[in-house]
Amino acid sequence: MFENLLLVALVVIILWVIIIGLFLIVSRRQPDVQAQLKDVEERLNKVENKAKR
Repeated sequence: MFENLLLVALVVIILWVIIIGLFLIVSRRQPDVQAQLKDVEERLNKVENKAKR
């Protein structure tokens, strides 16, 4: 019985490590994505301003 419990505990721990790792990877990339979005918005605004003239 305890062997199954140990196996379940190991699976849960491994899943949590994977989830935390993915979270850290995404959180590190977020500032880069935000900077890219800001750049795209600025370019769109320039194009829209030229089109209005």
